[in-house]
Parts: sequence; C-alpha cells; structure tokens
Amino acid sequence: MAGRRPKLRTVVATFGTSFATLLPGACSSGGRPTSTEPSVTTIRVIPPTAVAGASTTAPLDPTIVPPTADATSTTLPIITIAPATVPGTGPSTGPTAPPASPPASPPPGTPSRLCPGITALPPDAVMGDRISGNLDGDGLDDTVQAYTATDGVPHVFVLRGTGNASDATVPISPADHVSISFEDVDHSLGAPVPPPLVVMAIGNGPAGSAVGTFLSLNTDGCIQQWQLSSGPFTFAIDQRGPFSGLLCDGAAGRRFYVLRTATPDGAGSVLTTSLEISHTGVFVTLARLGDETIPDDPSVQHNFGDIQNCDRRPIFG
Repeated sequence: MAGRRPKLRTVVATFGTSFATLLPGACSSGGRPTSTEPSVTTIRVIPPTAVAGASTTAPLDPTIVPPTADATSTTLPIITIAPATVPGTGPSTGPTAPPASPPASPPPGTPSRLCPGITALPPDAVMGDRISGNLDGDGLDDTVQAYTATDGVPHVFVLRGTGNASDATVPISPADHVSISFEDVDHSLGAPVPPPLVVMAIGNGPAGSAVGTFLSLNTDGCIQQWQLSSGPFTFAIDQRGPFSGLLCDGAAGRRFYVLRTATPDGAGSVLTTSLEISHTGVFVTLARLGDETIPDDPSVQHNFGDIQNCDRRPIFG
C-alpha cells in the first residue's frame, strides 16, 4: 500500500478537548421595515393541555429545554425577543461592545517562566539525541535534546532560537529513553514560509516492537506531547503480528501520516486497516480510511510493521 492512499473514508473519529458551539443567528422575514423603531416581540409560553386518554409519560423532545419554575408558582414564563439591529435601518439601541481581541502572543524572547517544568537541562541526566531545526516557524533554529531523568522517565527538552526553554516528559512505557527526529508533517509545497517541524520520538519495546509519539510547540510556545482524547497520543510499531506501523504518503503537495495494521487470518489473507492522523496544534484527530483484504506474503511484515516513507528511516530495516 505504500505510495497510494486508500480511497474510502467511512468513519471519522474526533478526539480533543474543545468543541464548537453553534449559536443561532438572528433571522429576517425578508420584508422591508416600515418603521425606524425596533419592535419587541413577547411570547407567552403556554403549556400544552393534556388530551383525555393520552399518556402522561411520553418522552420529552430532547431538543426542548423546559423552563425551570418554582413548584408553588402559577406564573408562566415570558420570553422577550429583541430584533437584531441591521446597519442603516434604524437608530442604535445602545453602545456596541468592541469585538473580543485574541490573546496576545508572547513576543520573541519572552522569559521561559511561561512554560511549566524545568528550563535548563539537569546535570545528572543521561543525554540522548540532539537535533536542530525550525520547530516554531520563526526561521531560527531550535535545539531539541532527548534525555532520561534520574527516575528513568524519558524527556524532550527544547531551547528555542529566541532563548525560551521548555521540557516535556514522554511517557511511552516500557521505554526508558527515546530517539528523536524531525518530521515535516505540515509540509505544503510552495508555501512562502515553511511550516514548523514536528518531533517524532521513538522508544524501544519488547524485541520486534517500538512505541512512537509526536511532540510540537503548543500555543504558549512550550514543547508538549500530542494529545488524543485528553491523554498522550502514542502508536505501536510491531513486527510480531498482528503487524502495525506508520506510513507517510504524499499527494497534491501535502503529506499524509497513516497508522496501519495487518492481521493475517491464517488462511492466506491479511485484513488491513488505515487511520489517517491529523492535528490542530497538539490535539490529534484520527480518520478511518477503510479496511482492505490482501494476499498474505513475506512483505506484509516489513510493509505494515515498520515506519515507511517518512523522514525517519524504518526501525527494523
């Protein structure tokens, strides 16, 4: 399957910590206003009258939220609807609040106290890979250092070109250290400014297997492991069967990262699955691309149980 993307997308599973809330906008009747004064519509909510013989335990429409009233009150609630003011159709009904300003981004060189955790490499840590590249998209090289703390937990430490420093633990048990490399996950052919790079961290598992994850800078400019459903995002690289791995593919000037599994059925066929990885910042979305049955042969272990066509070379060769 390397080199082509599965054609079918059937189910989208979205994981994250924030959701969009849709607010209904003001609607117009389409007629021309006959007065410059805004009108006010008052609706008195009248409870329905029970029909003789009808069930009184029918389920409520889940889209309707009944008003809350005191048990002893007989006063019906009144809802007052004020029409939206359209520019040029009438006088202002009052001062308009200015639009909310987006949170200010910290300027380059902001003190590293904005990031939690340590801001300097511990002197007693066991150092691993060190790589340099444009992790924040500002055109300056940033230094990324992998190390293992004295408690045996892997870390990734970043010193940005602006001077900011931040640190992230990488809980990918059972590994006690990680190897790191850059991935051009958000590659966009012809982009005037290259997008920020992403760190891929790989930790060893039992023989024939490994565990991977991604890290990048969050909105505060601090290194953070990618999150899936409010927890750390990890993926398995496994040649022991069922096989699992990561495929990188390119199309239309972009790159696609796909998690794949292959499960032999013992009768000469293999069932494969594919999940495309997308991200917004450090939050991950997985989209199922569909399943496929292919003939079983010795190449399946290599093709589906390793990293293929990514910036990082395959783990098992």
